[in-house]
Amino acid sequence: MRDPAPTGPASTGWRGIQAGLVGIAAGLLGVTATRALFGPEAAPVGVVFGAAALALGTVGSWRLHGRRRPADSAAVPRSLRLRRRVHPVAWIGPVAGSIITMAAWAGVAHSSGSGWVQAVGAVLGAFLLVGLVAPVWPAHRVRVRCTTAPLDARAGEPLRFTVEADRPVRVRPVFPAGRDIQAGGGQRGSRSVPVEVTPHRRGVLDAVVVEVGSSAPFGLLWWARQVELPLPHLVHVAPRTGELTGSLATADHALGEATPRVPTGVGEPRGIRPYSAGDPRRAVHWPATSHAGLLMVRESERPTDDPVFVEVVLPRDPAAAEAEAERIMAGVSDCLARHQAVVLATGEPDGRVVRPVAGTVDLGRRLARAVPS
Repeated sequence: MRDPAPTGPASTGWRGIQAGLVGIAAGLLGVTATRALFGPEAAPVGVVFGAAALALGTVGSWRLHGRRRPADSAAVPRSLRLRRRVHPVAWIGPVAGSIITMAAWAGVAHSSGSGWVQAVGAVLGAFLLVGLVAPVWPAHRVRVRCTTAPLDARAGEPLRFTVEADRPVRVRPVFPAGRDIQAGGGQRGSRSVPVEVTPHRRGVLDAVVVEVGSSAPFGLLWWARQVELPLPHLVHVAPRTGELTGSLATADHALGEATPRVPTGVGEPRGIRPYSAGDPRRAVHWPATSHAGLLMVRESERPTDDPVFVEVVLPRDPAAAEAEAERIMAGVSDCLARHQAVVLATGEPDGRVVRPVAGTVDLGRRLARAVPS
């Protein structure tokens, strides 16, 4: 689940600042190391080393932050490349800060020559090293699984499921995207945390992708890896209820016809309503028309054994298919609200399915499984 990585001026400027910090830190470290090893005359070598590190840091920062994240979808795409190996998250700031701190402390220790300053610097170096490297172990060893999930969801609305972890970690939903959650508690034993994501498209979810990370013990640097968690069961993500801009394409399936169906004059009268395209002339109610000043027609009850047949034809374009599914969701939901029987024909991965719609939940599941014909 993530949106494309930002590529605006603010993101570009931040990447430049990060690369500059890396170059400054490497330059200070290079100057300090060359002065200590070869004397003050070798200091320019450290400046060259810093310039090279600045160039490498710039290229590395652009490659890390310039990766395109996959567009959100209900089903985990096969093109999503999971980073299953443990990797540092936002490492430039902590690493650059640690290098600058140690370089500054080394300069102070070299100029003062006091033993206690060097001892404190050694403790500080050990602290920084442990804080940078130690989180690799819990991030690598953590075991997570999804324990509960709902049967149905709707695009654009929160979807909540439960994740169980065997140690304190941070859980960040990647696909579909969602908010970070901390699985706190003791170092031993399992703990369950509710995770909330928001699928932005319809579909059938069989798994989710989360990033589990740890910064223990000092919270200095986060290390994380991405895990694909199978769901306990399939989750059908229904489309949003869109706007019904036109009449649904209905047909008499039994006769194999594809002509638009208009309201018939059979059945008990239900009331008077404004004229709409397709109404027969004999249904015009002239007294109500002269009283209201616009064309009014009689509306009759539709026989209950006369279902509406709706053929779902989705285009290949994902955005257009989503819009069509939302329109059909709105139209068929309106028919169901008026207690009108609907027969829905959808193309699914296993073939064409034609059967009545049992309700709005069944309608959402049918449209979630629908694929372009």
